[in-house]
Amino acid sequence: MRGTILGVHGGRGVLLADERRLEFPMTEWRSAAPPVAGQIVDFVEENGEARAVFAVPGAFAPGGAARGYSGSFMLGAIGVGCLVLGFVIPLLPTIAAFVLGCIGASQAQAEHDDTALLLARIAWIGAVVLLAVGILAMLAVLAFIGTIGFAAVFEGLGPEHW
Repeated sequence: MRGTILGVHGGRGVLLADERRLEFPMTEWRSAAPPVAGQIVDFVEENGEARAVFAVPGAFAPGGAARGYSGSFMLGAIGVGCLVLGFVIPLLPTIAAFVLGCIGASQAQAEHDDTALLLARIAWIGAVVLLAVGILAMLAVLAFIGTIGFAAVFEGLGPEHW
């Protein structure tokens, strides 16, 4: 039979087929990506429940999700976007990339979404690296300025010689 995913709540999915709502345990979900509301599925009905539920590739109900992007995928993608923005505006977008990447990674692991997990990991690991490079650059500048001041004191140069 064919149906449309309405949503997933508490480890059970709900779909609509022939104007009837049917539930299925997530153990009956047979596709790699998690179910998304609006997704068209094939299934077998047994005892008023859907069994062996498969997503129909690329099929969505009218008005449903335009693409099958999960929430964790979107978090990872926005996190990578913030990471890129962090090269232009140093601090806040980089922190946002770290936070979005961490949240997206935990959601992607729960949803078993490998692409979303990759994006989220790029976001948070990239943010850590970018923050570390920024801190090292600031320390280098402070060390350089401190060295100039330290040398000036030992050479007897003070503010009156500048």
